[in-house]
Amino acid sequence: MMQVDVNYEEVEVRKKPSVFGMLFAPSAQFDRMKGKFPIALPLVMILIISAITSAIIAYVGLSNPIFEDSEIADLGIDIPIGVTLGTGAATGVIGVLIGYLLVALFYKVAMMFIGKDTTYKTLFGLTVYVSIISAVGMLLNGGIALLVGGFEPYYTSLAPLFADNKLLHSIGANFDIFHIWYYVVFALGLQAVAGLSKKQAITLVIIEFSLGVAISSIGGIFSI
Repeated sequence: MMQVDVNYEEVEVRKKPSVFGMLFAPSAQFDRMKGKFPIALPLVMILIISAITSAIIAYVGLSNPIFEDSEIADLGIDIPIGVTLGTGAATGVIGVLIGYLLVALFYKVAMMFIGKDTTYKTLFGLTVYVSIISAVGMLLNGGIALLVGGFEPYYTSLAPLFADNKLLHSIGANFDIFHIWYYVVFALGLQAVAGLSKKQAITLVIIEFSLGVAISSIGGIFSI
C-alpha cells in the first residue's frame, strides 16, 4: 500500500486591531493594521462616543454666562433640552466624520508629495483608530464639566489659564494632554503603517497641529 504524506501548512490567524487597544498598546495595533483591517465598526463606536460627548457639551454649554446676558435673555428664546441634546449629538457626529475625512485627505496629499503609495482608506482607518484618544479625552472633559458645573470641556488643556483672553483661550485649547498624546501616537502610526521615516512623520503631525492652532486662532479672533 502506498503511503501518502500530507503536509499541513500552519495558517496564522491575523488578529484584528482593537480601537481601545490604541490607548495602551498602540504598537501592537499598528502591527495588526499592516494589510486589511476593519474600519466600519471602530468608526461607529467612536461616532457613538462623539455623539454622547457632544450632547454633554451642548448641555453644559447652557450654563455659559453669555446666555445670562440681558440682550440675549430679552429675546425670550427657550429651546427644549431634548432639542439641545439632539442637535449637539448630530452636529458632533457630522463634525467628527468630516474632520476624519479631511485629516485623511491631508495625509494622502502629503503621501503623494513624499512619494508613498499609502491608500486613502488606510490613512482614514489610521485616523479613526488613533482618534479614540481624542474621543476619550473629550468625553472625560465633558464629564468633568458636568460634575463641576462648568460650561467648557477644556480641563486637560491650557485653555483655563487664559479665560480672560478669547484668542489665547482658543489657542490654549489645542495644548491638551489628549491632543498631544494623539499626535505622538499618530506619528508612530505613520511610521509603522505608512512606512514614513521618523522625521517625515513628526513633520506631518506638526503641520497638522499647526493647522489646528491656526483655525482655532481664527475662531478666537472672530469671537473677540
